[in-house]
Amino acid sequence: MMLSKRQDQILKAIIEEYIKTAFPVGSKRIHEVIEIEVSPATIRNESVLLEEQGYIEKAHTSSGRVPSTKGYRYYVDNLMKVNNYDDIKTKIELIFAKRDITVDEILDKTSVLISEMTKLATIVVTSNEVDEVTLSKVELIQLTKNKAAVLFVLSNGNIQNKTINLDNVALNDLMISIDLFNERLVNSKISEIETKSQIIIPILKKQVKKYEFILQTLVGALIHTESNKSKTSGVKYLLENPEFNDPKKIKSIIEFIETASPFAWFNSQSKKGSKTSVAIGFETGIENDDIAVVKTDFTTNFGNKASLALVGPKRIEYDKVSDLLDWIRKKIETKFLGEE
Repeated sequence: MMLSKRQDQILKAIIEEYIKTAFPVGSKRIHEVIEIEVSPATIRNESVLLEEQGYIEKAHTSSGRVPSTKGYRYYVDNLMKVNNYDDIKTKIELIFAKRDITVDEILDKTSVLISEMTKLATIVVTSNEVDEVTLSKVELIQLTKNKAAVLFVLSNGNIQNKTINLDNVALNDLMISIDLFNERLVNSKISEIETKSQIIIPILKKQVKKYEFILQTLVGALIHTESNKSKTSGVKYLLENPEFNDPKKIKSIIEFIETASPFAWFNSQSKKGSKTSVAIGFETGIENDDIAVVKTDFTTNFGNKASLALVGPKRIEYDKVSDLLDWIRKKIETKFLGEE
């Protein structure tokens, strides 16, 4: 659903102000920063409507408002304008300028730099899959009353396992999901599982409660077979954001990053024609609505694939971060594949 032009401007003002300050935004402040002529009374009325439609939420601690996941999603898809992270780009240019530098070295150095300068965590996943391994079978073993192991048997004889806490997911839902994997995804190349798993979403949605979380967990475990290397930088910078002062939130973010499953839940969110995708709040498949992930995928030399993701609070500067990742992807593909 599209909002009116005035509502667009009010929502944009709230989101951009909240991104800058991390404080709830009151009507008085909206009136100061908004780009159109509008009275404080109109701002209050439109804010009530935006809240009723779920684009913003009242903050518990003050009379101000904060954006919701729905509001951020609308902003990313309709309102965002691209700004440059010029200082970061200048420093990344120096990394690319080094002679004989490898893709891995570029990604290592770039991710540390980005984390430091943006207060976001970066995750780099590189895949060195030469001969294409496929999925042979998925099995479920209940270990204890509240733990189960999912075993993925691969065509090269390897077995990947993922332990799942049954306090988070019903055993029956897990069994339905695994049956679907066996029915629809066996003999698929591991590199295609992420895309192909989208086919089973409509069926899962009807039968399984936390279908997003289960699918993201299973696909995330599979994507991280031994041919994939995952490396995280900047968790300490990420935790400097005020949203993450709560120890419970810190724990869920660190678990999320360690399983490096920001890569399993994207295809449905990615904008047409863009290789950079965004998942916001619960869209990431974890029970923490304060987090956002922006990710780009690219191909490097010898046909290897890599992903670079930035993880941060929901008030992440989506426009700048998306533009930065797009720019890095193009630079890597130009340097190593000679593509313009």
